[in-house]
Amino acid sequence: MKDVIHFYRVNNLENIRYFYEEVLALKRYKDQGKCLIYDTGGHGKLGFCTHHPANINDNTCITFVYATQAEVDQKYRHFKALGITKNEPSKNETFNIYHFFIKDNEGMTLEFQTFL
Repeated sequence: MKDVIHFYRVNNLENIRYFYEEVLALKRYKDQGKCLIYDTGGHGKLGFCTHHPANINDNTCITFVYATQAEVDQKYRHFKALGITKNEPSKNETFNIYHFFIKDNEGMTLEFQTFL
């Protein structure tokens, strides 16, 4: 694994941008339009998105970031063998990523991705 990103649903990215960049002085890692991702100084990243569902059970997504598509495919094959995949890996044109999702045993969404 290369990194980890914790995503949270928000209503206003400008409020997030001000607080995390000006107040907390975190470095913005990526601005994806609907999501802002901040580097926490070698301790993973925080992502804030406006497009996640409002349902409390669906609004958290823990994303594990890998260096290559091959690594994402390897994780997919592992989870498929365990019978716990939600979807096959695919390219997401909006965010320029390659990813797939599973649910953990508490129902939380986990994403496995690489930036393209």
